[in-house]
Order: sequence, then C-alpha cells, then structure tokens
Amino acid sequence: MANAAIKTKSQFKGKYQSLVIRRGHKRSLIAVAHKLIRVTYTLLKRRQPYIDPDIDYEGLLVRRNGARWLNKLVDYGYLAQAQQKA
Repeated sequence: MANAAIKTKSQFKGKYQSLVIRRGHKRSLIAVAHKLIRVTYTLLKRRQPYIDPDIDYEGLLVRRNGARWLNKLVDYGYLAQAQQKA
C-alpha cells in the first residue's frame, strides 16, 4: 500500500522523496507505511474523512462538474437571462 501511495500526488510522495535519498527505497517505504498507519488510525479515531493538504478538492469538483452545471443553467434558462441583462 505504501508503494502505491508514493506514486500519487499526495503528502506521502513528498515524504518518500525526502527520505529515499538518505535512507534508501526499502526504509523509505517502511516510513511511508508507518505514516499511513498513523494517519489511518487518527482518521478512524476521529471519524473524519481523509483530506490531503496538497490537493484542492473544490477545484477538482468544479473541473469535473463545471460543464454539466453550465448545461443545466442553460436548460433551465438562467444563463440566457444573465447574458441578456449584460
């Protein structure tokens, strides 16, 4: 699991890249696995979802759904009214 985590754009990749130069691949993987365990335990204890500090979740949501939202505004007539006023 730690090997997969180091290939993503997350805090775990940064941790791995900072350690691999000094410690090597295997020890860095163990450190990342340990960090994963600590984060997982904390999330389960607090009953909260995981939110990566490096990822802009709101931006991802807008990029993924923005076109669909605009199409619905056009379908319901809100976007056409805003363009006529401007």
